[in-house]
Amino acid sequence: MNGRIAAGGLAFAAALGWAPASAQQPVASFYYDERGSVVRQAQDTNGDGRMDRWIYYDAEGKTERIEQDVNFDGKPDIIVYYEAGKPARQEIASKNDGRIDTWIYLNAQGEIERKGEDAEHTGQPTVWVYYENGQPARSEETAKGGGARRVFYKDGKISRVEEDTNGDGKPDVFSYFANGALVRKEIDRKHVGRIDLWGHYQGGRLVRQDEDLYGDGKISRVVYFQGDQVVRRDEDTARRGRMDMIEIFSQGQLAKRLRDTKGSGKWDTVAYFQDNQLVREERDTQGRGWFDFRTLYDKGQIVAQEADTNGDHKVDVWVQYVNGERVEQLEDQKFQGKITARYAFKGDQVIAQEQLDNAEPPRASAPFSPVDDAGRDLVQQGGAAAAVSGLESKPE
Repeated sequence: MNGRIAAGGLAFAAALGWAPASAQQPVASFYYDERGSVVRQAQDTNGDGRMDRWIYYDAEGKTERIEQDVNFDGKPDIIVYYEAGKPARQEIASKNDGRIDTWIYLNAQGEIERKGEDAEHTGQPTVWVYYENGQPARSEETAKGGGARRVFYKDGKISRVEEDTNGDGKPDVFSYFANGALVRKEIDRKHVGRIDLWGHYQGGRLVRQDEDLYGDGKISRVVYFQGDQVVRRDEDTARRGRMDMIEIFSQGQLAKRLRDTKGSGKWDTVAYFQDNQLVREERDTQGRGWFDFRTLYDKGQIVAQEADTNGDHKVDVWVQYVNGERVEQLEDQKFQGKITARYAFKGDQVIAQEQLDNAEPPRASAPFSPVDDAGRDLVQQGGAAAAVSGLESKPE
């Protein structure tokens, strides 16, 4: 009987990934009860003179428990409990510190049914993984702060994760996966039971982010990413139900901003940036589809303005600024490309004016362009595009 018991114990140890240090039969000591039945067996499997495997038997001689010291420090690292002669539960000290941190439960067929892990070092399971047909089906995790996390699996791969980040018992972060890869994340940032942030992923990277800025259940901002950088941001700043501002980024820095300031559904203002500072802004003040007013900036401060007052798309008014204050205005009142009037300012007051005889403009100014031209280089990301004439940028 003793040989049968010893052989059975070794077979199970091998199934756990453990094997004796030598091919020779390990040294064993047997312990008997008053009736002469073996109740315990201790083995020295590596020949170092110290016992590292203990097998316990019930009154019928069946294995009741096996303890294994896999790192030979004198402490059991794996404990296997049997029921009706079959493994039913395992307790494992995976960190080789003698403290149990993993609990594995098996069904009658010997398949894993659930596994608990002590992820918070509390001495109790804080993560439970439940299995179906030998594959993970879901897991539940609790944190010290009261938060919780549930993971759902499909065909052994993660399909959905729900997280309660503030410990109120309600999930506020939902992550969705396809073939084990993250494809979408939904977040209730205000913890009011309503999603207000949606993240869309490709290849594990964030490519688009939708936001509900006003808590009305509508997407009011869409941000597009390439790599780890923002390339475009669309926003409904006036809460009209459509995007009225698009910002374009280059190498992570703001390069251009288009706006519909009047709610007409068409662009009327475009601003250009360098090193995240405003350098030029053009506006369509008359709604004619052409820009007719231009403002120039240096280090964020206004230095000049130009205007087309007669709709011929050419500059006929030049305004100069010093330290942000208007000091001079030149006008081509005959629309012939020559200066015919000059005004000097101090604050908001005209302090001098004079008529000029076809003087040269202060600088060569570019003609004004159609509004549509300002949006021809809009970045298209995630299947959404903004038509400059119709503000058709919408989330999918």
